[in-house]
Amino acid sequence: MFEIKNLSSNQRFLLNILVPSLYLLPLLFAYLGPKNFGFGYDQLVYTGLAIGAAGVVLWILSMLTLGPSLAVLPGTDRLVTRGVYRYMRHPIYVGIVLTLGGLFLACGSAICLVYVFAVVIPLNVFRAREEEKVLRQQLGEAYQQYRDNTFF
Repeated sequence: MFEIKNLSSNQRFLLNILVPSLYLLPLLFAYLGPKNFGFGYDQLVYTGLAIGAAGVVLWILSMLTLGPSLAVLPGTDRLVTRGVYRYMRHPIYVGIVLTLGGLFLACGSAICLVYVFAVVIPLNVFRAREEEKVLRQQLGEAYQQYRDNTFF
């Protein structure tokens, strides 16, 4: 089992670097790799850009709402339930998926879309589950009530 509290400071530092780099890796590949914008369909370019823009907005709003509670590794001393967190427990993860998925749809990168489904989504689901375990331990019933009243 994965336990954040059992990690050394070096391991925490590496995770703080490694996890965000897993989101940046396909961006680098999409930038450098071949492009088939919208897979040959102009409408997919615009749809992908709209999805990606919505993801960026959600991602930024989520980070701004969290403020000083924002961290790569889970743990907090207070529950944030305002803004987008009123409706969703993990809007940053949803924003990341929408941003990357939309961008890769727009630029027509099949390999990067596969990466989103094979790496990014499972990584975010894993992170959400681990985060929820820690928050249940730290915040108890208050977190459980919040969890029961919100979407992913």
